[in-house]
Amino acid sequence: MFTPRVTLKQVALQAGVHISTAWRALKNDTYVEPAKRAKIRAIAKELGYTPDPMLTALSNYRRKQQPQVFQSTLAWVNNFPVRREGRDLGNIQGYHAGALRFATQMGFKLEEFWLAEPGMTPRRAREVLLARGIRGLVFPPQPLSGTELAFDVEPFAAVAIGYSLTTPRLHVVGNHQHNATLQALRELAQLGHRRIGMVSATETLRRANHSFESPYHFFQSVQSEAQRVPLFSIPGRDEPRNIAAARDDFLAWFKRHKPTAIISHVSEIRTWLEAADKAVPDDVSLATLSRVFDQTWSGIDQQEEQIGMRAVELLVSLFQNGERGSPAMPLRMLIEGRWCEGDTTRRLGPPVTELLAKFA
Repeated sequence: MFTPRVTLKQVALQAGVHISTAWRALKNDTYVEPAKRAKIRAIAKELGYTPDPMLTALSNYRRKQQPQVFQSTLAWVNNFPVRREGRDLGNIQGYHAGALRFATQMGFKLEEFWLAEPGMTPRRAREVLLARGIRGLVFPPQPLSGTELAFDVEPFAAVAIGYSLTTPRLHVVGNHQHNATLQALRELAQLGHRRIGMVSATETLRRANHSFESPYHFFQSVQSEAQRVPLFSIPGRDEPRNIAAARDDFLAWFKRHKPTAIISHVSEIRTWLEAADKAVPDDVSLATLSRVFDQTWSGIDQQEEQIGMRAVELLVSLFQNGERGSPAMPLRMLIEGRWCEGDTTRRLGPPVTELLAKFA
């Protein structure tokens, strides 16, 4: 026998609320107070209500066909102690450009919210955002890895870009950094390089959740001991004064291990090598894992604008589905980078096929 589908209108009537309130409650929208939300959801479960998938698909189709009008405001949460620092970094500029483009296409405004503004506290920030009707937050990369914010995200849909924000624990969108290193190693092996080194600041490695160096260690493990080149790590942050102090140790590492190619996040090594009469790429090839900082180098374009766009796409999806707060099971959306040839690599010889086979 055919059993009529329980409708949203029936749920609303049973709960004694308007149909729009029932719809919001079933999407777990924080616009509906918690007690009323729980009551409506319990009634829907008791009646056996489930959304009609065909109507949902039709609604999504109609929404895509209509020109976007202003829906709401999303916040780009800048947590840098100096406001401009959180705006001027090349990768963050790319993330923001992509995020702004997608938000505009979907009819949302994207506004910067500076957490370090004088007099601002986590509690005050929450109150201001709610008073302005903002329910969606994008957290771009933080000043330091392992950042913990005493910020209550329960009323908000929220997404982080990269791994540097550890608390609150959110959905993350970022570059597939593990694959970026694998791709760089493969490209260099295709150019005939076997003795490949890596140079990075430890803070950069931590910010990537150690995704950058893990393929490098695997690469070294499949080499003969005589061919292995240890990672050269610079303790601390990738900032000029800290990096400058590592120059002599780097040159000693280079002289001892004689890599023919180096994968690096540290731009300064090119200057150091050339000052030591080592020509790039004639004497040593260099590859970067983030071309936004070294645009003439060969290396990985991390697709920063795509990352920003997908972050807002995920955020809008959470927002429209009524998902709020820290998720029980955070998602990790990883965007593939692409290898781009620059002026810092050259062919050393035929491809190192036995190494490439181990990376297949």
